[in-house]
Order: sequence, then structure tokens, then C-alpha cells
Amino acid sequence: MSGYTEDAIVYNGRLDARLAFLEKPLTGDALVRKVWEVLDAEQEGQWGTAS
Repeated sequence: MSGYTEDAIVYNGRLDARLAFLEKPLTGDALVRKVWEVLDAEQEGQWGTAS
């Protein structure tokens, strides 16, 4: 979660593929959607293993 826009945290023209970015201010719905997105990606093996 960041107070910066997505453009402010881009590296070499793109976000890190493992980054689950939420820009503030955010809504509860946006947070829930992002949590489900990350959980689904984890289950599909897109994020590797938790450390």
C-alpha cells in the first residue's frame, strides 16, 4: 500500500510482477479484491512460496 501513485514506484518502466499494489486512499472493496487476487495468484503458484 502506498501514498504514491503507481507511476512513482515503477522500476525500469514496470512494476515488479510480485508486487500487489494498492494506492491510497482505498476502499474496503478494493482491499478485499486485492487480497483475493493475491490469494488466487498464490494458490496458482504465481507468487512462489511464502517466506
